[in-house]
Amino acid sequence: MTARVLLLHGYQHMRPRAHWMWWLAEELRRRRVPVQYPQLPNPGDPVLEDWSAIAATEIDMTGAADDERIVIAHSLGTVLWRHLETVQGRPLADRVLLVAPPGPEQLSRIGDFASAAGAPDTPLAAATMLAREVDPYRREPLEAVAASWGVPGIVLPGTGHLNPDDGHGPWPAVLEWTMRGDAEWRLAEGARSLDA
Repeated sequence: MTARVLLLHGYQHMRPRAHWMWWLAEELRRRRVPVQYPQLPNPGDPVLEDWSAIAATEIDMTGAADDERIVIAHSLGTVLWRHLETVQGRPLADRVLLVAPPGPEQLSRIGDFASAAGAPDTPLAAATMLAREVDPYRREPLEAVAASWGVPGIVLPGTGHLNPDDGHGPWPAVLEWTMRGDAEWRLAEGARSLDA
């Protein structure tokens, strides 16, 4: 089975080279793993319908049915993925990593994305949520967000949004998760696993 990876970025993201998603795309390409990292339109004033149309097309382009589809979404991209799977009403990927989802107060400032963060009609398939204990874009504890989305989570110690501002350029653990399905963050000092 061939792994194919789709990366979905977040709000105001312009695919900067310093971001771990850029680094991950480059590392996967070096390993000859097919990866898609689309620039979603108007990231400073996103429209859910526009982002959804592109994400749906991108997931359709991730290969044949027997290929392993892997989705890694960051920040607002996590809400986009949740919306897409809810609208489709079926699992769209074999493995999903939802990194640093924003909280409702942040989403309330971003167009129609707040409505997309409501309870999904269908559980998210094969998804794991990953975030810091404290995130400037989320007031709620990750436990509450993961439970409301019906997915297991991993809480990393510290503060940050898992972006270049808190030291996430190169991020070997996310590459390891992509390649093997597990990663060293499970063993990181202070990391906690949450059940769905």
